[in-house]
Amino acid sequence: VVDPRDNSKLAWAGIEMAGGMMQTLIERNTTLPTNKSQDFTTYEDHQTFVDIKVYEGERGMVKDNNYLGKFTLKDIPKALRGIPKIKVTFNIDSNGILEVTAEDQQSKQKSEIQITNEKGRLSQVDIERMLAEAEQYKGEDAIGRGDMIAKEELKTFASRTRKALEDIDASKIRERDRELLERKLTELGEWLEKGAFKAGKEEFEAKQKELEAAMAAIMMRINQGPDFWEQQIAVHEGEKTIAQGGFLLECGIDIRDLIEEPQ
Repeated sequence: VVDPRDNSKLAWAGIEMAGGMMQTLIERNTTLPTNKSQDFTTYEDHQTFVDIKVYEGERGMVKDNNYLGKFTLKDIPKALRGIPKIKVTFNIDSNGILEVTAEDQQSKQKSEIQITNEKGRLSQVDIERMLAEAEQYKGEDAIGRGDMIAKEELKTFASRTRKALEDIDASKIRERDRELLERKLTELGEWLEKGAFKAGKEEFEAKQKELEAAMAAIMMRINQGPDFWEQQIAVHEGEKTIAQGGFLLECGIDIRDLIEEPQ
């Protein structure tokens, strides 16, 4: 993290996020001493521990940066993915010694690691090389990070959709609707596991739109009541219902209107 010839400045430092993304907490050329904190959360439902992997470098993915060390925060209370609040703090003193702590805000469980200048830190030559590489691959890094963010957002939405489906009262949802959504979630899970390795941001966003539309249609059916959805409408020339391969529900609503455009 620290230029060995100048302990008042440092390179970027951060931790590994889901998908191997680098989340920077300390910006390059920050004056020492410094202390920065940021809140993070869990990646899976009912997760009871998290591994905190510390890196230094300029690139968007940790595989292209310099690994400094790892520690584990244990005994996190079980909760759904995204609920726990974990505060990660980077503290670097005037001698360049880096201390990283992680604390669960509910249980107050805490863990930490200390990294000195001798523990695998970059030399000035290494820092200059990584700076040049970061500039050279800036465009590719941005694309790769965008793809990974879209993928993680899709996973999060799928997880929340599955939980929402489980929470819907059986008397309020048609069995065929539940089966349809369960099938879509299963197919999506299989695609993410086996067929998404070469997918890009657009494909992940399209998959999420498809799932959003299915969930929104079911929720509208629940909220409007069965009578509304059983109404039949006259289909204009050139339009098709979903059963015919088009976009119209039987009640006349265009399924595309149920999908929010990405911000």
